[in-house]
Amino acid sequence: MRNAILTCTALVLLLPPVSAARAQEVALFRLTDFWAYLELKYRLDEISNKSTGVETIVDDTRFQIELGGSSTSYIFHPRLLHMRVAGSLLSDRQNIAREQISLLSGDADLSRSSREDLLLNLDATFRFLKDKPYPATVSYVRDNPIVSTGVEGTFTQENERIGLNFELRDVLPFNLLLDASQFWSFGESLDRVVDISNDRVSLQANKTISRGNRLRFDYVSTDQTSRNGDPRRPIQEITRRAERLALTTNSRLGSDDQLRIDQTASFNRRDEPDVTDILFSPRIHWIHGSMWESRYRYNFSQTERPESDFENRTESLGASIHYSPSGKFEGQISTDFDRSNDVDRLSQKARGISGRANIKRDTAVGQFNLSMGLGYRLDDRVSESPLVIVEEEPVLMVGTAPVPLSRNFVVAETVIVRNATGTQTYIEGFDYFLSELGSTTRIERIISGSILDGETVLVDYEAETGGTFEYSQVDQDLSADFRFARFHSIFFRYSSSKQNLQSGVPTLPFNSVEAYEIGLREQIPLRWGGAQLSGEARYLRQDEDINPFNRTSLSLSIQAPLSQKLKLNASVSRNLVDNLLSEEDSDLTVFNANVTWLALRSLTIRAEGNYAEDTGGTILRSNTRWKLTANWRYRRVSLRLDSRYVEQRQGDINNDHFELWLQIRRDLF
Repeated sequence: MRNAILTCTALVLLLPPVSAARAQEVALFRLTDFWAYLELKYRLDEISNKSTGVETIVDDTRFQIELGGSSTSYIFHPRLLHMRVAGSLLSDRQNIAREQISLLSGDADLSRSSREDLLLNLDATFRFLKDKPYPATVSYVRDNPIVSTGVEGTFTQENERIGLNFELRDVLPFNLLLDASQFWSFGESLDRVVDISNDRVSLQANKTISRGNRLRFDYVSTDQTSRNGDPRRPIQEITRRAERLALTTNSRLGSDDQLRIDQTASFNRRDEPDVTDILFSPRIHWIHGSMWESRYRYNFSQTERPESDFENRTESLGASIHYSPSGKFEGQISTDFDRSNDVDRLSQKARGISGRANIKRDTAVGQFNLSMGLGYRLDDRVSESPLVIVEEEPVLMVGTAPVPLSRNFVVAETVIVRNATGTQTYIEGFDYFLSELGSTTRIERIISGSILDGETVLVDYEAETGGTFEYSQVDQDLSADFRFARFHSIFFRYSSSKQNLQSGVPTLPFNSVEAYEIGLREQIPLRWGGAQLSGEARYLRQDEDINPFNRTSLSLSIQAPLSQKLKLNASVSRNLVDNLLSEEDSDLTVFNANVTWLALRSLTIRAEGNYAEDTGGTILRSNTRWKLTANWRYRRVSLRLDSRYVEQRQGDINNDHFELWLQIRRDLF
């Protein structure tokens, strides 16, 4: 294998350079540009995880040699067939040492593995008749990226994609775009399997009737087979077919587009499980004059899931009128009507009216802003079942931050969490925590589990409907800001939401809210080097029936160009939340800093750091991240260093991950 790499390197070095400036003449075949490179990469991953009395240490080292190049060419003429072909030969060697240590007995179990592969990367695009009314593009991509889970080291993932794109422009009464592709991806490690194939066909037809008046039709069909997840757990292979039809219209009427009408209608169908979604959403924006304008909206959506006997239909209608005689005053009155129906479970009707006014005034020492709002809403609920079903709610899991579910009063025993492809079900207590704060249920990933940092999961659950009743709600808010002496401002916020029972017997408590907030902002330029210091202090007191709390927050930041070559940005914040009826408080401290140093004309160094610690709740959490990058280039030689460190603490679980990338590249010609 090494001899093959050295031989290819020698052949590339012997090739003569080709100028990119050669004229694009008619020729049977012409190479217009070519360049090549030789790249060496070294990667080190050190991972340590402590949980349930066991410490797992993984040392993952990888060495790669890549010889690649790219070319552009054409056959007969660039407008007939233009080609771009890039590719590389990649030698990939990986060594993994994995040690498990019992924290009680000290016994250790060490295992080692190694692998060596010769991989091919290819990226080719062929464009036919690009200036004609019927251009076409054929593409092929094959690459082998390195994927890190941050728990059990890295693995090489193989991706392959074939694509076809075809257009008809100014041939039919409308323009037509066809796009078809096939995609495959596979990779496997001790804690992660990626196995997915996807066939996709899309058809788009659009027609521009006149300026601002457009009609567009979209059809998308996908067939996806996936078997993703943690191989230490059961994985289900799922094949899904999905189709989407959408029609979008945009209309502009009047000499200055005073009336704007935008409409979207779509139909979506998917199997495994069977889901059908229908959406219709028109919008109207009417500009009556320089001071008056109005907006109108209507939304209709319907979702059916036959396998679970779930059907939901929602409608909403709204209108608002805006009055703005000058830049110092704005007023708005709006009304809305909403209706939803979960078949055989819960139906709701709500109607309301609200008004808002914003006032700006300049004074001798600064600017004063005042905003006021008042609203009334009547909500009527009819419950035919004590519980309502929620299926496949997407939740983004980042770090260890608890994420609230969208519905209140969730029945915790009904929660089911799956990965985005639905091929694996996660386990509470091993992969995620559930916690309650007032009427809200929160989900939090466990750093030693199978949910990856930054992964989106799908959550199914049931929530209490609250019985049959009618209630009214009066909302009001007031906010005032006063900015003075250019760099200082104080603000005050007040809001309240009063709920009153009109009829019926609710089975859940109401939640009337009254909140007061005061704050101070400072933005002070410093005398040296154009630095700027900013700070903010806030205090919020929220009295409510279910979860009253007090919150105090402080923040300070500085931007300092220390010299022409050195720039510093740093910030620190403290956030204290005292939930009066819960132990799930928050005492969060966050530090952020980054420094950019133009050390030499061709050398740039950047350091970034972040530290966050929350000691206020029942689970102690901390997260430390830093990153250091250096880029240097001299003529055709470039060097890049990328190092990262992540330290996460969650109760008794510790997870450390150090990653180092070193890349040396030589552009051959």
